[in-house]
Amino acid sequence: MKKLALLACSLFALTAVVQAKEVVRPVTSSKEVVREPVTSSKEVVNEPVILEEVVVPVAADPWGFINLRAGWDFWGEYGNFSLDKDNNNNNVLKDRYNLSNKTKGFGGEVALEAYKSWDYIDLGLGVAYQQHMDRKTSEGYSGAEYSSVPVYLTGRYDINYWDWAVTPYLKANVGYSFNFDSKDYKTPTGSHGTKVDDGLYWAAGIGWEYQAFNVDILYGANYAKTKVNGDVQEKFDNDYERVTLSVGYRFNIW
Repeated sequence: MKKLALLACSLFALTAVVQAKEVVRPVTSSKEVVREPVTSSKEVVNEPVILEEVVVPVAADPWGFINLRAGWDFWGEYGNFSLDKDNNNNNVLKDRYNLSNKTKGFGGEVALEAYKSWDYIDLGLGVAYQQHMDRKTSEGYSGAEYSSVPVYLTGRYDINYWDWAVTPYLKANVGYSFNFDSKDYKTPTGSHGTKVDDGLYWAAGIGWEYQAFNVDILYGANYAKTKVNGDVQEKFDNDYERVTLSVGYRFNIW
């Protein structure tokens, strides 16, 4: 009986040792783990991006423009008047009436002009108020000045074929001058009333324009005849010629 019990204990102990060894043995997988690159099931396609063209509207050329300008006469000249009068009709010169054609003081104008524009040509109408310079006194004789309001056709030819910042141009005016406010004819012995007739007006010159500003120099003339009343009773050519420097500003008409 003891032998059976001892044999059973031995078998039990051997079984425990074998199980302990199997627990300690490292476990390895029977299959090899292979790492493969993961690829997406969908292919990435780079499609071209379509950009919409942005069109910036370009301002159209104006239909025309209105030009407001003011000028100053830096040189002026009237017609001469010289008369020898025989008071007693005996061919003896008693009085001599002389007027100098030279001027002094201020002369200038303000004008409003409206133009229709083409490529290089501007044509339009204008009206101006012109205050002419005073006549210089010569040996006590002076007067017979006047003012004018001319209504005229006006034209400009732009000389800008190369898109300069400053546009030079040629300019000409031609029209009719309404003359008024005729001054008395003054002599050392008294004054005589005068009356002035209307006549032709013209001017021509060159100018420059930068953006909306313009400057021009014009040589012009107002044609007139002045009648001296009183004991003189003479009518003479009293044209007014001058050189005018003008500064203007244009307002475009769309």
